[in-house]
Amino acid sequence: MKLEDIASEYRGAVLGDRRRSERLERVAQDLARNPGLSFPEAMGTEGQLEGLYRFLNNDEVTFEAVHGPHAEQTRLRCQAHERVLVLHDTTVLTFNGEREGLGRIHDAGAARGFRLHASLAVTPTRTPLGVLGAETWARTKPPLRDLNRRHLRADPRRESLRWGRAVRACEQRLQGTARAIHVMDREGDNYDLLSELEAARSRYVIRLSHDRRLVGEGDKLREVVGRAPSLFRREVHVSPRAVGRPRDRHAPREAREATLEVSAMAVTLSRSSNFAPGSPPSLKVNVVTVLERDCPKGQEPIAWYLVTSEPIDTAEQVAQVVDAYRARWVIEEFFKALKTGCQIEKRQMESYEALRIALALFLPIAVRLLALRDAARTEPEQACSALTARQLQLLRACGRKPLSATPSNLEVYMALAALGGHLRSNGSPGWIVLGRAYEKLLVLEQGWAAAQANGDPIDD
Repeated sequence: MKLEDIASEYRGAVLGDRRRSERLERVAQDLARNPGLSFPEAMGTEGQLEGLYRFLNNDEVTFEAVHGPHAEQTRLRCQAHERVLVLHDTTVLTFNGEREGLGRIHDAGAARGFRLHASLAVTPTRTPLGVLGAETWARTKPPLRDLNRRHLRADPRRESLRWGRAVRACEQRLQGTARAIHVMDREGDNYDLLSELEAARSRYVIRLSHDRRLVGEGDKLREVVGRAPSLFRREVHVSPRAVGRPRDRHAPREAREATLEVSAMAVTLSRSSNFAPGSPPSLKVNVVTVLERDCPKGQEPIAWYLVTSEPIDTAEQVAQVVDAYRARWVIEEFFKALKTGCQIEKRQMESYEALRIALALFLPIAVRLLALRDAARTEPEQACSALTARQLQLLRACGRKPLSATPSNLEVYMALAALGGHLRSNGSPGWIVLGRAYEKLLVLEQGWAAAQANGDPIDD
């Protein structure tokens, strides 16, 4: 992804007043230069800080209006690709102290915050293109305890409907300019959602959570697809996973090399017993199965059951489905960039609405940080395109590590990490180091621009 000036991700926001739109660009540039710092540290002067707070608390400024230009720039980037993956997922943003409008995080406990459902567009090679859609909500009402599951399905306010809304919003924004495949984890396993996607002829890859009943079969889905012949095997490295939070469904694991066996077959899903009104009685879908063979004792084997609209006639087509789901981890990294690199949960705004606007400001910045790190990991030897030519020139002149004439993604990433104070003995650079390095680079760029504006001579 060739990145332009960060201000382009906010330009054109409709905020009711031209001065507010200009202030948005200035504020965004200040925050991008200092993504990990607090608002008082990032803004520099008391006047700039007061201007930021007035902006965030202005009734004419909305989350949708601030995010709109970035979503449009993302659409334009998607246009350059024949096929894009849209990764959908939800994360929880938790804040300390009492803030107006925040809701409960869990049914019990004092933690307060809100949820973000994001739709991140990436290329098939996992290069991030931007956030096509985003929705937030706070659980301010008591949990529903007196409705059965059938009644919940008929509730137009239920949270599970966000998945379908997100797909419709992304399809409407793309308007056929790019072929999008919507990728979701197990929370997207919803019969009503699958029927909606099939009716709209949307393309999707969703990991199944439920062992569903099939039409014309005595056994359930996992037993039936498990009998499909193997198409190919893959040898992969499985990364370690630490102990998660008490509610985390994933068990801890050690790093290992794994052999994955992949198969595929077409099945007909039978409608769930708690279906929503209007759901069809059955759905014909394709299922790609990825199972780990000879898993070490005591470890949970990898087992993916991927329901998809994509063709499965050849091993190459099946491999594309597997790779589409493997790209889903990029949105997890995006959330880390947002929370750790941009420190969004440390922002001291006093209301949910103001925090939403701050979130919209940081979404494009988190994409920038993600693009910088992703390029080094996925295409380390490719010539770097995640920084502008001017930024590369400044990094070469002021960085602690030398750069070649046409630096690779890995070269630039390690030079940035060194600029942020990273030491090789500390392992791979983290989000905090990357955020600090990006901050320094943008400060250098700001100084160069100021010197040019003043007519000072600068050697290229």
